[in-house]
Amino acid sequence: MGPSSALSGGPIGRAPDLREAALLPEPDSTRGVGFTIISNRRDLLEESRVELNAAARSFERMLGARPDEGAIRLTSDERAVQVAIRGGSSQGKTFTVSLGRDDRGRSRPAEAMRIAGDVVMAMSHEWLSHAIHDMVPGDTSSAGWMARENVPAWLRVGVLQGVADSPLYERWLMQLARQRDSLPPVADLLRPDACDAACLAPFAHLARRADASTDGMPKGTFAESLPPTARRGRLPALEGRERYLASTYSLVQFMARREGPEFMRALIATAITGGDVHAALGTARSFTADPADIDRQWRVWLAPFAFPDGQ
Repeated sequence: MGPSSALSGGPIGRAPDLREAALLPEPDSTRGVGFTIISNRRDLLEESRVELNAAARSFERMLGARPDEGAIRLTSDERAVQVAIRGGSSQGKTFTVSLGRDDRGRSRPAEAMRIAGDVVMAMSHEWLSHAIHDMVPGDTSSAGWMARENVPAWLRVGVLQGVADSPLYERWLMQLARQRDSLPPVADLLRPDACDAACLAPFAHLARRADASTDGMPKGTFAESLPPTARRGRLPALEGRERYLASTYSLVQFMARREGPEFMRALIATAITGGDVHAALGTARSFTADPADIDRQWRVWLAPFAFPDGQ
């Protein structure tokens, strides 16, 4: 397969042939901006390539720079996929994703999408961990992005999800927009106890145990879980932890799209170095550091997502 680029041409977004789940006699490989991927299953290679390219675009939109080069190897047998990821100069991480089977013992087509989602989340974690050293050159900590206790939970989760782009988030924005008048205030999202260790665990341990990147998180994609009529009709209200995850994702998206990469990099660097995040929020041009003002502006920003087709 030829090279592909998330940012400068290449076969981006081509629908992968999810029927090609047979094991290859020799692993195949492809490249994109920020990654090289090798797999002995063509459907895993193609699906992961498409979604990683989307994540690379999200990374650049949020942080204004391309992600560092990483390497991914997906080794499948009939029961599981071994995922090995190395970012930059790190030694890398490995985890295993179990495979589901249909009634005839064949791998389900949706498995490729689920595995690609795990790969994207883990690679985004690596990209962000290496980006820290660019934002804060004097930083010598080996802690990964989600282990940075100096960084508020809402910012850790929101930025990681913002890079690990997923079709599910389109539905989240629609659901949040339709229930925006009843959502908890932003001040509640910013509280240190808003997301405890159990809330962070699926993200913090995503590269250490099987399926950890989606354990306890909503399953499925936008296309699978949302019928076409739902874009105009009723959607279930988000509740509990899913509402927190969706809200922090949308809050960080609001800040990033309103203020741009320079603001986001400064905000993250301030948090990493133990600085005053509240003061860093106050440098924004379109909102103040007052959580009540952020709340008002965020809800206005959310409103157009309620009916994105204008219906």
